[in-house]
Amino acid sequence: MGTVSRIVDLSVPLCDGQEGFRASLRPEPPVYLGHDCYAYDLTIPSHTGTYFETSSHVFRDGKNTETFPIDKLMAPGLCLTPLTRERCITGAALDACVPSSARGTLSGCGLLVRAASHDIGVHSYFSRDAAVWMRDVGVSFMGSDTPRYDTGFESPTGFFVELFAAGIPIIANIANLDRLPAEGFTLFALPLAVTGVCTVPCRVIAVL
Repeated sequence: MGTVSRIVDLSVPLCDGQEGFRASLRPEPPVYLGHDCYAYDLTIPSHTGTYFETSSHVFRDGKNTETFPIDKLMAPGLCLTPLTRERCITGAALDACVPSSARGTLSGCGLLVRAASHDIGVHSYFSRDAAVWMRDVGVSFMGSDTPRYDTGFESPTGFFVELFAAGIPIIANIANLDRLPAEGFTLFALPLAVTGVCTVPCRVIAVL
């Protein structure tokens, strides 16, 4: 008897009217054998729903969505929950919660990080050395359920600079990380391929 896989959808659905997203039905649909064939016009801001973001978000000579290698977005998954109540997630905090069984298999992984500060009502963010740690262990791509990866444009930590300099893309606005184990699953992230654009909607799933 074969192994039964379980799929966890980590994506946030897009809803009409959400953060500038619009889905409008085209008028006068063509009729096929008595059935209206519906088609829609979509207006999608790049940072809406679950989205994929490449290094050209910061570096103009970085990769865009159509040039990032799709094979690097299908990877063994690792879901870490930093054991700290600090808002700033550091490289040391990430390293401390890596399971011993995963120590030798971090290179090429898809890293997910559960925000440590959900229980105190404020969002977590990443330090610059957290990106250095991801680079040094060889993370292929990363994502988190924290709504902001850095502190913003005022006194930022520099997380994005280090991460994108290393060519590591982000899957942002992820849901359902509480349904994942720390390891033992495969991540699939499938963004739209749009020429010359660094951020696009993305469907991301975990196969256990």
